Amino acid sequence: MLLRVEYRADRVGLSIYMASQLFDATADLYRLNPDPPPDPAQLFARFLASTAQPSP
Repeated sequence: MLLRVEYRADRVGLSIYMASQLFDATADLYRLNPDPPPDPAQLFARFLASTAQPSP
């Protein structure tokens, strides 16, 4: 929620930042637990889905 406040006027910037976090998390999760690999849909929901929704 703090990121949404910080980036309230820059939704694209928030999306880019969260995409970079998703990239790093995916690499870490795959390295730590490659079998089964991280579920892309769950990772998307956790990192990027909220950036597409308007702030309350």
